[in-house]
Formats: sequence, C-alpha cells, structure tokens
Amino acid sequence: MVCETVFVVGFTVILTLQFAAQSAEFPVTAVAFLICAVLVGIWMAATVVGLLRARAWTRGSVLTYHFLQLAVGVGSVQGFVPRPDIASWIIIPSVAGIVLILTPTLVDYLSERD
Repeated sequence: MVCETVFVVGFTVILTLQFAAQSAEFPVTAVAFLICAVLVGIWMAATVVGLLRARAWTRGSVLTYHFLQLAVGVGSVQGFVPRPDIASWIIIPSVAGIVLILTPTLVDYLSERD
C-alpha cells in the first residue's frame, strides 16, 4: 500500500506540473481530474498512516480502494478501447491487495483494539 501511495502522489505531482506548464484542451475536466487525484492521494496517505498505527478501520479502506481499482482494471479490459496490457498492471495489484488484507495474520493485527 505504501508503494501504491507513493505512485499516486508522484502521479499527482507530475499531473499538477504538467497542468501548470501546458494549457489543457478541456480545462474543467483537467481540474476535476486533478482534484480527484489529490483526494485519492490524501485518502491513501491516511490509510497508510492508519495501517502503520494498526487501526481497524483501515481494512475497510484498503478493501474499498482495491475493489475500485479492480473495477477500473476490468473496465480497461472491456472498455471502448480494450487494453489488456494496462489492465494486467491494474488487476494484479488489486487482487494481491485484497488477498493480503484478508490473510489471518493481518486480520488479527488490525483487529486488536487499543
């Protein structure tokens, strides 16, 4: 999850720099996309902090993120312009994240209450 968070935050920084350097063809769409990327970066950073502190709510956050990511991956296989090569880079980490967050060791670790 930490690697995914670093990737999303890095992508958001690059997207922001690109948006500042060049004018977008559809500026409203570009701003909306940038806002969504920032919100996802904040969400993932909060989830990573929660995981490091062993908070129980993080299991739901991780599952939600990975199921949304899985939906995007499946959509890129079946979409208007199917891209199975890109879909595999999205689906594999999603399934791995779902499987890992549901392993008994991690469930026990995150189930401990303060």
